[in-house]
Amino acid sequence: MNIAILGCGNWGSVFGIIQYRRGHQIKIWEFDKKRAEYIQETRDNSPFLLKYKIPDPILIDWRLENVVENSELIVFAVPCQTLGSVLKEMKKIKIKTGEFLSLIKGIDIKTLLLPSEIINRAYPKEKCYVLSGPSIANEIIRNEPTAVVLAGKNMERAKILQSELTTENLRIYLCDDMTGVEIGGALKNVIAIACGISDGLGFGANAKGALISRGIVEIQRLGVKMGANPRTFYGLSGLGDLVTTSFSEESRNHTFGKKLGQGKSLKEIKKDFVMVAEGVSTVRAVMRLAKKHGVEMPISKVVYEILYKNKSPLNGLRSLMLRPLKNE
Repeated sequence: MNIAILGCGNWGSVFGIIQYRRGHQIKIWEFDKKRAEYIQETRDNSPFLLKYKIPDPILIDWRLENVVENSELIVFAVPCQTLGSVLKEMKKIKIKTGEFLSLIKGIDIKTLLLPSEIINRAYPKEKCYVLSGPSIANEIIRNEPTAVVLAGKNMERAKILQSELTTENLRIYLCDDMTGVEIGGALKNVIAIACGISDGLGFGANAKGALISRGIVEIQRLGVKMGANPRTFYGLSGLGDLVTTSFSEESRNHTFGKKLGQGKSLKEIKKDFVMVAEGVSTVRAVMRLAKKHGVEMPISKVVYEILYKNKSPLNGLRSLMLRPLKNE
């Protein structure tokens, strides 16, 4: 299969490498011309990908048309907030519409749309799929076992993609709840920031257990209002991804939160942070969606107030303990 991957960050390049190993022909788009030429020549994708080189047969190019040309599957691995602009550039190119796969975990701040909804505005809905779940890219490149979920409306085609993209270390399950899968993947980053803040403050497993168990309730509460199946949130793209992202020291969102808990400012962390922590943007969209749907989301609200309202991390987490008592 000819696969075009848009986005040469950590997950995009790792996904490309494992699919190359699987036997597919891979092209990766890097928007920065100088960086694309450097990677193409040296095969070095640091600081996004450390200790591993991108195999020589994988093309790295800054010209979008060269990457998507003749592709059977176009994979989106760009930050959520840039997806719309990437699609605008794609529409300028006459491509033979193949199929589209989103690896993106986020919600667009301006439109409040999920990644698949943004893609579906530009291309046929039945040709878009999403892949999500507990997938720390650095673990996958080390050939550590990983299970994820592939969601789409056309389940017959989804079965074919499942077969084509599964590797000996990446097991893919199927699901028809695209909304639930994407909401789980996006909102778990917000809760993971809260768990990182808790770790940065020096709190232990009790606090993190409470944040995770109550966090999945928040995610499910909003997801159901947006049309998702409640069961989806106890699967790989919900609880599975939430636990992984909240505990892993290789998780961007957990690391971001931990630095906040240790007393660093948002500006300081962004300055030192190489990769995008999607939860920082996602929480802004979450607060708008919570208001729109009339959903109570106390943990997400605290994360938002810490990030954007100058609430101290300690006071933020303590405020959760002082909320009115209720049944679980």
